[in-house]
Amino acid sequence: MNAIPTAFLEIEHKFVVHEDFDRDALFERCRALGPEREKALTVTDTYYVPRGQTDRIYRHRIDKEIQQLTLKSRGGDNEVRTEINLELGAARSQADAVKAWMGVIGALPGYGIVKQIRVFDFPDCEVVYYEANHKALRVCCVEFEAKYAASEEEGLATLQRYEQQFGFVAERREKVNLFDLLVTAQS
Repeated sequence: MNAIPTAFLEIEHKFVVHEDFDRDALFERCRALGPEREKALTVTDTYYVPRGQTDRIYRHRIDKEIQQLTLKSRGGDNEVRTEINLELGAARSQADAVKAWMGVIGALPGYGIVKQIRVFDFPDCEVVYYEANHKALRVCCVEFEAKYAASEEEGLATLQRYEQQFGFVAERREKVNLFDLLVTAQS
């Protein structure tokens, strides 16, 4: 594997868990490792798919801390993919401007996913538990996302280290992105 810059890469593993998954036990294990920060948020993501470009997707994310417009690569395995974030500022919603922009580039309609998330920030990894909803579908997930990795290889090693500590096996991870799990599944 070649060492490549990771500034615009998302390196993560997602594990779909059952609704009876013991999330409190996960939270306690995270706390025992001494995270730099823990937070609970409600996040609203609206996804836009440009016509004729199934290899990318746009996401408008807003919660009480951030607001971003993100371009993500799409398709195949989601272990390592392009992710370019533009910060829009959390002071006021830019949803109308984003929707107008997406209309101009031919990426309407938008598809909303609401997530209840618990985030544990460590120096090199973010461990996240969330429950995500789109219409009648719901999925519960645990994600491990490498932070500040100097290379793809280093990021994947970080994921492996955290997954082993929490008893997750990379071969059992979900390879489909959240949008396709919840939205495309209803189409």
